[in-house]
Amino acid sequence: MEGINEIFANNLNSLMKKHGENLSELSDRIGVAYSTVSDWQHGKKMPRSGSLQKLADHYNVNISYLTSTHEDRKLNPAAEVIAAHIDDDTPESEREQIINFIENLKKARK
Repeated sequence: MEGINEIFANNLNSLMKKHGENLSELSDRIGVAYSTVSDWQHGKKMPRSGSLQKLADHYNVNISYLTSTHEDRKLNPAAEVIAAHIDDDTPESEREQIINFIENLKKARK
């Protein structure tokens, strides 16, 4: 089983290849040191949340795309839709309502 560092590194490498970018270009475009991006690319380190968001914005994907396997994304596409509607501006009370709603749906299936 792959760890999060390896999953992220594989996804980053795939996106870089798809966009025809090398390490130097990516590091310049997102404003992160070349050595740091190299560590990410080789699964030595994970980016901090701010850098994850920069990468997601740069490649026009969401953070969960960067940190999950293709199998995970296929298994739960509804989670992507739900997550897309919850942002930093969503009040905590609304987040709790969403979570409660999901829990009630799960209970109803049983």
